[in-house]
Amino acid sequence: MNYDIEMNGRKHRLSIDPNPEANGHRFQLDGQPCAADAKLLQPDVLSLLIDGRSYRILFDPRPGGSAVVLDERRIPYRLHDPRSLRSRSSVDNGDAGARSIIASMPGRIVRILVACEDRVEAQQGLIVVEAMKMQNELKAPRAGTVTRVAVAVGATVQAGQVLLVIE
Repeated sequence: MNYDIEMNGRKHRLSIDPNPEANGHRFQLDGQPCAADAKLLQPDVLSLLIDGRSYRILFDPRPGGSAVVLDERRIPYRLHDPRSLRSRSSVDNGDAGARSIIASMPGRIVRILVACEDRVEAQQGLIVVEAMKMQNELKAPRAGTVTRVAVAVGATVQAGQVLLVIE
């Protein structure tokens, strides 16, 4: 699974894939393999071993923004996980500019409830995606105008794929 992480104003791509041979996971940071071993000790406390060096990381979620605490230093971060509803709603939370509506998981487009150039209100239904035998209606994060419909009814979509754009 791929995650987009922003820390200290810099964006990074973290890939985590199962590694059955080592009974763990493979990590890549910005495309570079990273030898790491991670274990969740308790909720919000992670033990991380990277290249033989041990780190204890505390997750510090706050309404103003999440952070990790490492060596008593609080490091704010933003995480985009295409599977997460919270992440989808928090990406680009400003009201200006285009907002992409993306698929949270692989599925099939069942209905498209709007057309290009349609004016939509916040929380108005936009598109229905069927995934894992359940239909999910994706809603507008804010009022705006649909500027692009990137899929058609019956299309198969992948997690993170742009379905439509609102400005």
